[in-house]
Amino acid sequence: MASSSKRSKVSKGSSRNENFLSKDNETAYGRFSASKITSSRILIQSDINFQILPLFSSTQLSFILTLSHSYHKEMFLQFLSNLRVTPECTRLSSFVMQQKVTIDKEDLGNFLHLRTEGDRLHTLIQEADISWSLVNDTLRGNKDKVHQPRVYTLLQNARIIQHVLRSSIIPKAGDRVNITPLLSLVTHLIMTNTPFDEAQLILDYIHSLSDIRHPQIKRKKNIALGHLVCYILEKKYNLIYPEPPTEEPIFFTNASFRSLFHDPTVEGEDSEGDKEAPSEPAPVPNQNAFHDIIQRFDTMETNFGQRFDQIDLHMKTQEDRHNLDMAWIRGQTDYINQNVAMINSYFTAFNPQPPSDQDPGA
Repeated sequence: MASSSKRSKVSKGSSRNENFLSKDNETAYGRFSASKITSSRILIQSDINFQILPLFSSTQLSFILTLSHSYHKEMFLQFLSNLRVTPECTRLSSFVMQQKVTIDKEDLGNFLHLRTEGDRLHTLIQEADISWSLVNDTLRGNKDKVHQPRVYTLLQNARIIQHVLRSSIIPKAGDRVNITPLLSLVTHLIMTNTPFDEAQLILDYIHSLSDIRHPQIKRKKNIALGHLVCYILEKKYNLIYPEPPTEEPIFFTNASFRSLFHDPTVEGEDSEGDKEAPSEPAPVPNQNAFHDIIQRFDTMETNFGQRFDQIDLHMKTQEDRHNLDMAWIRGQTDYINQNVAMINSYFTAFNPQPPSDQDPGA
């Protein structure tokens, strides 16, 4: 009976959730679910649409920039937890809602209308000898030979494009003061009408989220682009989560671009209809002070983001410590229960009789 009980415990302990292909994937799910979801901002059908989209006319990004799709985060978490990627990162394989699924570069071309040919930017940024003087000339109007990270030194169109990219295509939460080399390169290619592999850019970004599953990664990055993944799964496999969506689209507003356009003539929402554009842009008073204010606000946003990350890490540490304490208490409780069961089985098996009362005077 004891061996049978042990076998049943082993069998029970080795069982896994049917939503995951392995125990490792089930463990990775906990790490992904502890990460924050960064929602991509969407361009709505308003006047900002007509001002922003022409800047991306050399690309095929307009569809995903305006794609409004709600989804349930459970689908995206299962996709990331079971994710497997081919060596060239041209196909993503996973297991969602107990069904095997794949998303390849052709799917991004067919369903998201992205360009599938051209330079692979993640490889280009690592291997190629990039002429940063040329990039800086496009983005900042200077010919510095090293990458310049500061956002506030960007020209107007460059600042707008990188703002849209980091909010929609290559989500980057927290730091709004600096721009990454990859983001600088993408902005440069868009401004110079140079085509690149847009589908591969999305695939490489999703692949980079796989780092979260590794225990040695202490500071987990935010996860994003779930609306694109779930949109393709819905169109390709008709996969729809049975519960209402948890992630709703977030939209750009005119106010979010007002400072980027440096247009002092705009006051509030444009309620007077179309107006004739001035022949020359109105001068911006005290440009250095304006940039200084932007930098101070960007720095404040970064500091707040870092503080919230510290609080989140502290709460996660306390939760882990609590779980360890509860596991120790459960272990002690199980040990006591086993001893009680052993004593109970002894009395049940041998049924010892108490000694009979003896009369000393007999």
